[in-house]
Amino acid sequence: MAALNASVAKAKASRGEGEAAVHEMPAPKKTAKKQPAKKSSAKKAAKKPARKSRSA
Repeated sequence: MAALNASVAKAKASRGEGEAAVHEMPAPKKTAKKQPAKKSSAKKAAKKPARKSRSA
């Protein structure tokens, strides 16, 4: 395990990694809430009753 830790430390050092700089995240922008779509108030044509099939 010590060999693995040493290898990881060596690899990080070769890449120039170390303590990373931490930046503050920008505040999220406030957006207007979306309104649900309104249903149209127009009445649809009344459905005709289903026809009965004629049997021969």
